[in-house]
Amino acid sequence: MNREAMKHQILEALSRKLGDGFHITIQKVFKPNRELEGLLIMGKGEIISPTIYLESSYEALDNGTPVEQVVNRILQAYDSARSEAVDFDIEHLKDFDYAKEKLYVQLINRHLNKNLLQNVPHTMFLDDFAVIVRCTVEASEDCEASFLVHNRHLDIWQTDKETVLSLAVRNTLAAHDVTLMPLGQLIRETFPAFPMEHSSDCGLWFMSNQKRTYGAAAVLHDDVLKSFAEKHGSFYVIFSSVHEVLIKPSPDDSDIDILTKHNQDVNASALEEDEILGTKAYFYQKGRGFVL
Repeated sequence: MNREAMKHQILEALSRKLGDGFHITIQKVFKPNRELEGLLIMGKGEIISPTIYLESSYEALDNGTPVEQVVNRILQAYDSARSEAVDFDIEHLKDFDYAKEKLYVQLINRHLNKNLLQNVPHTMFLDDFAVIVRCTVEASEDCEASFLVHNRHLDIWQTDKETVLSLAVRNTLAAHDVTLMPLGQLIRETFPAFPMEHSSDCGLWFMSNQKRTYGAAAVLHDDVLKSFAEKHGSFYVIFSSVHEVLIKPSPDDSDIDILTKHNQDVNASALEEDEILGTKAYFYQKGRGFVL
């Protein structure tokens, strides 16, 4: 059975089970660095919903599992995702005066996300990156839920791309949420039992936010970079993942090709696909900023 026939069977069976009042679609879901196929079940008035990715469902159908059984599994996954979601009042998220305080930015690789960027408000940063916007649904010490802001949210909020981006950048910078420390210190704090002789920072510094989630956006704090340059001189910036960057002081950029190669090797061997951010090193010159 081909993929289109499977989609038709799933949609038809779900429509029978759920009845009126639900909008059910299967669509390309563009996530940072990945393109997936997902099913969305939207109740009337909802603006967010769990996405059920369908690869395992297609595989089950291809192996002869009855469509009713596959659809029951989909609905179980949907109900489970909704029940495990953080308890929040979704109506608040339709109110831009409420949502605008919960906007913040994330850095992604612009070249790896051309399709995603067609559907989300964004602005470019340096040669390789795009600044996109996320909205916190709920945050606690143990859990933080957020969603990626798409162009359709601008219509619901009756606002525009420039306003959303400006507020998200403002919120991110106003939070003063930057962690900047020698890499060796990070290793010792994270793994206290790790042998001291193996926790050298190799002259590298670690930069992120305090939660170390989507923390590469900390590099947008230009005041922090300027202050670091005043103390340590010019430096390389390695965009090592979406969660952090690495900084290496250096008087010149003569090692930029070596660091770029190392960045690419780590991307290929140590990162999940959706964690990849940079593919080359950048040089930040004291008194000048990023040298492009």
